[in-house]
Amino acid sequence: MLHSLRWSYIFKHWIGTLLLGTTLVTISPGFNSLNFPGTGQTILFSLLWLCYSTIYSIPTLICCTLAFYWFKSNTLNVNWIKMTLILITLAGIAMTMALTMGSMEWAIYYSIAAIITGILFKIEKV
Repeated sequence: MLHSLRWSYIFKHWIGTLLLGTTLVTISPGFNSLNFPGTGQTILFSLLWLCYSTIYSIPTLICCTLAFYWFKSNTLNVNWIKMTLILITLAGIAMTMALTMGSMEWAIYYSIAAIITGILFKIEKV
């Protein structure tokens, strides 16, 4: 029996993680300690951070898409599929932050966002 999985799950999870993660980073104490003089600069930096996150998350998106393609043609429990995709995303976040930032300080916010969006979105067609 093949699953009736939604391809939109991958993209909703990706976009949701980027938006929620950037929002969490923006309201984090570390971000606020950068002392932007005005709201305009904070918004601008948040948009730049979102662009940075989008570009650097593409390899993780590709890995999730390939895994999803494989899962779609195999019979596995939907909860295992979701959990595996979330773990791939968490590994991608950790590797990206370690390689680009040299620090894992803000990876926790994107990880929280990935877990929340991964759990909330439905993967199976009803």
